[in-house]
Amino acid sequence: MKLATILLLLLLPVGEVFAQHQHGGVSTVPTSAKKPFLENSKGGKVEYHLYVNDTLANISGKRKVSALAMNGQIPAPTLNFTEGDTAVIHVHNLMRHETSIHWHGLLLPNKEDGVPYLTTAPVEPGGQYTFTFPLIQSGTFWYHSHTMLQEQSGLYGSIVIQPRKKTYEVDKEFVLLLSDWTDENPRRVLNALKRNDPASEWYSIKKGYAQSLDKLIQHKGLGNRLKNGWKRMPPMDLSDVYYAAFLANGKRKESIPDLKPGDKVRLRVINGSASTYFYLHGGAGKLELISSDGIDVKPIKIDRLLMGIAETYDFLLTVPKNKTMEFRATAQDVSGFASLYLGKGDTLSAAPIPRPNVWNMDEMMMSMAVNFPNRMNHSGMGEMDHSKMKMEPADKKQPAAKPEKGHEGMDMDKMDHSKMKMEPAEKKQPAAKPEKGHEGMDMDKMDHSKMKMEPAEKQQPAAKPKKGHEGMDMDKMDHSKMKMEPAEKKQPAAKPEKGHEGMDMDKMKMEPAEKKQPAAEPEKGHEDMDMDKMDHSKMNMEPAKKKQPAAKPEKGHEGMDMDKMDHSKIKMDGMQMGKTDSLTIFNYDLLSAKQKTTFDSSKPVRTVHLKLTGSMFRYVWSINNQVLSQADKISIKKGEVVRFELENTTMMNHPMHLHGHYFRVLNKNGDLSPLKHTLDVPPMTSITIEFDATEEKDWFFHCHILYHMMSGMARVVTYEGSSRDTSLSRYPLKNLLKEDKMWFFYGSIAAKSHMAEAKANFINRSSAIRFEGNYNYGSQYEANISYERYIGDWLRPYIGFGAVKQRYYNIFNGEKTFEQDFDLPVIGVRYTLPFFVDADLRVNSKGRVRFALEGEEWLLPKLFFNWRINTDKEYHLDLEYMLGKYISLSGGYDSRYKLGGGLLVRF
Repeated sequence: MKLATILLLLLLPVGEVFAQHQHGGVSTVPTSAKKPFLENSKGGKVEYHLYVNDTLANISGKRKVSALAMNGQIPAPTLNFTEGDTAVIHVHNLMRHETSIHWHGLLLPNKEDGVPYLTTAPVEPGGQYTFTFPLIQSGTFWYHSHTMLQEQSGLYGSIVIQPRKKTYEVDKEFVLLLSDWTDENPRRVLNALKRNDPASEWYSIKKGYAQSLDKLIQHKGLGNRLKNGWKRMPPMDLSDVYYAAFLANGKRKESIPDLKPGDKVRLRVINGSASTYFYLHGGAGKLELISSDGIDVKPIKIDRLLMGIAETYDFLLTVPKNKTMEFRATAQDVSGFASLYLGKGDTLSAAPIPRPNVWNMDEMMMSMAVNFPNRMNHSGMGEMDHSKMKMEPADKKQPAAKPEKGHEGMDMDKMDHSKMKMEPAEKKQPAAKPEKGHEGMDMDKMDHSKMKMEPAEKQQPAAKPKKGHEGMDMDKMDHSKMKMEPAEKKQPAAKPEKGHEGMDMDKMKMEPAEKKQPAAEPEKGHEDMDMDKMDHSKMNMEPAKKKQPAAKPEKGHEGMDMDKMDHSKIKMDGMQMGKTDSLTIFNYDLLSAKQKTTFDSSKPVRTVHLKLTGSMFRYVWSINNQVLSQADKISIKKGEVVRFELENTTMMNHPMHLHGHYFRVLNKNGDLSPLKHTLDVPPMTSITIEFDATEEKDWFFHCHILYHMMSGMARVVTYEGSSRDTSLSRYPLKNLLKEDKMWFFYGSIAAKSHMAEAKANFINRSSAIRFEGNYNYGSQYEANISYERYIGDWLRPYIGFGAVKQRYYNIFNGEKTFEQDFDLPVIGVRYTLPFFVDADLRVNSKGRVRFALEGEEWLLPKLFFNWRINTDKEYHLDLEYMLGKYISLSGGYDSRYKLGGGLLVRF
């Protein structure tokens, strides 16, 4: 078979082999291979052959670059099956390096899962592997390489499994496979994320999100940046990588004009990107969502959805009459989008998503938490000021989950203020003694001065509220933890004070009262306050003095104090609270299963707390502060219900995927909590998932941002008592674990009129080998090489050698000294101070002690100011203007070598 394949490739025209690759574009293999051939559905067996090869591709339209393709196309072919079929898929590796294929979301035997060295043997160069597994489910899925960074280069495709019995009658159905594309080698992308110099900021510069001094001043974010810099929190962005293009089925724009007005279309959407979340939105009204991760859910109509990496969603769309409707996928950082156009006629364009204010961390955090707007952990984030936050009412509210007993009538929809400190207005007079039955409700410290309290749908127009209550909108607040002491018997309340007439508490249930009397008419000035649907079942409204100390935040995020964060300028635009007058924004609480998803209550429950941790500064991502190679396994037993408590302590969204299982996402729908295989965990958010442990052996659990997974954010879920498949005897697990141990090399060379400089760094997650040297083209020079070891993120003891020939001033004896030494041993320690200033204390074998400080300031998007100073009274000042990612103009003053300038090149 291998010989036949080689002969087949030799017969191909040279021009075709190196042709440009786009979705459905020119192939690098025979025409018959544009679709997987040898398909045979007889007897329920469906067989495919997939050929994986290196190629050249011009996806961005700028230039041809190295890429990977299957059957000559990017993305790979769609594999079509019917539930109950047996899939037989032959993967042929025509490359010079190994590969693998994982069937994302499919429930299959462990050895067919496709994770090399863990469940399945890698497909070796020139080799072939046959996957055989029954299809016991239906829905929208996808497949991709699980080897290194191959997925980013083009190895991904879609899977459609039709159900035995149709659940929806449609006229047409299409797959929309979304992806991101970089013209860079993905290994260089990861290298850029790991390095610690201005080149690491190039992606932000390209996207227009430079966190430079001028931009911070322009966007009024300087104070916020100074506060976070003091706490050593790097500038934020919504995504790590700059992409040359975002793709829909391999193109920036995909069109399907051959549709009739009124046609009902099932659109199967897959986020097959390496590191991009997408906002899904359309130009022809609301989108009807009917399926999530291959499982049908109760249909919901939404305007916008933030889709995590590796998730799939199905939508029902209706083709408009004499119009073309746009279905758009906008990158989360709004740096680009891909579009699908359905129908003929004038285009109904999707409204553009506003560019995020990356210079305001408060606003950024709220926009990133859109999928779980009520789960943000406020502990340790105590500086957030919500007093001016605009929270608009919903046009049509979805039914809320059943509240806790005793609070059935209280629905404040989605906002959880359980730990929010609400300070009093400027000077409040002592409040009157509360009505009996409300003694535990301390609202003296709530500042409602700017909260907009819109009336309920059927309320009569309310009177103009009292001054100071105009902006109070509590329609979406979740007061589920509010302590509201019951009254045994509520007497009819007096007519409300002027300014509170709209506060309808007649239907508010504050149980357990034996007999509730009709509620009082609201105080005048609160006419707009409709608390009929407020859910206060869990709201803790205790006085501030009795608040428990907040949990200590993750190391490196100590500055995120949401108690003092200023949200006064946050633009919610309906993105966070689920619904607004104009938009219905998706969040996971809107997902409801069609039938109960609960597990057998007699099964034992194992709870595992998993903190999603990491350092953006060093680009190391982990779970419980340990990367995969440090703590690879989570042990479970077959027959258990396993509950993962996921706590995201980082500033990034993490799409977490569990192989071989579906898990329940515990949301407000209780027994109808949806089943998923991939879940977005927003920043500073805690989410609980649970699954039935019915399998055996080892299964991968990891963040599906490719660069996070490769940096260590993964675990192996291991069934106790299981053994590895014998087919893996030649493929040790250590080959998988070594991925987060990779070494990266970067550095720079500067040739200037007064001196030459060179720097080189060889780093991995725990260690670094560094070289620094300078020379003045005359008699003076200094060079040092050291090996340092990280203790945490900031402390690095080191040993090394130095060579020096220079005059310096020794502040310890006040004398000028000439020094010339070679291979002089040194020992020292480096520590990163606030504002990312590096401190270096060292001593050499002659007892010479030197303390140095070094820093970098970002002045303009492409202009940096670098400085160094030490106790020898040496200093160096330098301005660098970036011409590109790897080349800059550099000039400045050195106390030893004087003034000059020249060119700096990075590698």
